[in-house]
Amino acid sequence: MAEGWRKHEAKIPRLGETDGVPLKDKEIWLHFFRLESDSHWMAAESNGRGLYSGCVVLGGDFENSEWGYFTIAEMGIAPGLMVLCRKAVKRFEDVFAEVRDSLTL
Repeated sequence: MAEGWRKHEAKIPRLGETDGVPLKDKEIWLHFFRLESDSHWMAAESNGRGLYSGCVVLGGDFENSEWGYFTIAEMGIAPGLMVLCRKAVKRFEDVFAEVRDSLTL
């Protein structure tokens, strides 16, 4: 996984900065994913040192997705982990639908 996303991480709101914003309206800045497992980690906030707050979808199970904290270590820095640095930050509700719909085609 290329390290260029670290520069993008610097722009993400810090942990707690978006408290009070409804989950569906939070902005997703980074989208980590594993193609072989349909697992996704969508980051809305960061501490700037690899701890993120966002939505996690494991194994393509969108119905049981959860918001919480995650780290790069938890995702596993094994081959296959990819990251999407969004040029245009999108609302969580839109990103979630886009990812879910792309997997059901």
